[in-house]
Amino acid sequence: MKQEISILINGKEKNYSEDQTSVKEQPVHNEVAAAIEEVNRGGYTILATSLKKRDNFFKRKNGHVLNKRTSFLAPSNGKGFPKQIVAAILGAIVTGTILGVLVLTVFSSDITEAGDKVTEASTVPTEKVADTEKTVTIRPIHLDFSALQAGVFSSKERAEGVVESIEEKGFSAVIFKAEEEKYSVIVGISNEKHQLEKFNEAYQKEMDKPLFKSLTFSFDQLKTPSKLDETYFTNGQILLQNTLTLSQMPEASGSGLDRTLSDFNKWKEYGKGQKGKWSESTTKAASDFEKQLEGAFLALKDSKKGELNWAFQQKVMDSLQSYTKLLATLK
Repeated sequence: MKQEISILINGKEKNYSEDQTSVKEQPVHNEVAAAIEEVNRGGYTILATSLKKRDNFFKRKNGHVLNKRTSFLAPSNGKGFPKQIVAAILGAIVTGTILGVLVLTVFSSDITEAGDKVTEASTVPTEKVADTEKTVTIRPIHLDFSALQAGVFSSKERAEGVVESIEEKGFSAVIFKAEEEKYSVIVGISNEKHQLEKFNEAYQKEMDKPLFKSLTFSFDQLKTPSKLDETYFTNGQILLQNTLTLSQMPEASGSGLDRTLSDFNKWKEYGKGQKGKWSESTTKAASDFEKQLEGAFLALKDSKKGELNWAFQQKVMDSLQSYTKLLATLK
């Protein structure tokens, strides 16, 4: 029995026998290793193909071969396109080119004019945006203090005269707008009613008996250019109330006052960065409130044990008055 030897050369099998140099060549289909890797670049998905054969390898797909470099499908039977198809394609290309030139020639002037009109109109939305600034609504702010009221007057001039006479006696006094076009004269405020007992006793020795009154203010639908402004306005209320609390704690006013002053400086610096977005009236009112509140801190530092600090009462009431004016600018 004769033995046959098979040798694989360049993907083709040649058979050899003992009495035969070679027999007909038989193609052998060899597997080609390939891997497809998915890569994301710039928001696009790129398929990167890694082949172990040379770059001009063609892979069969549905009777066609796929060129690695172009990824275009081409016929695999080796036959060219029919002449009729080639002629039709060339004719379509020539016709399309001629029509394109004619269209550009006829409409070139109209396109230029239209382009000029669009450029002019593009400035209109910019002007509208500059005129109408967007605002946001921050949460409502409610103020509630206990107060000593010296009286309510029908005219501001009368109330101012009473304030002057009270200050001449060394007491503090401010005017707040009351209901029904009346004006209330307040000589002291605190977070709690009992914190005013000593001020009440001292005032009665020199002046008429004041009345304890709840001094309340409500501000809602407050508009600001940015939601970040809310931090400044709400923390202003907290600082004011903390200052009143410190005034009732002489033994803790040292370290407590230092911490509150640190908070005040951070709050003031934060407002400095926001003021560029505010209206002129809001910016002015904010600066006045900061000035009055800083004055209340300085007056509190001068407190002496066993003595009523009427100077502090004046500054803290001025601070409350300026704070209400600031919130009114946001309505």
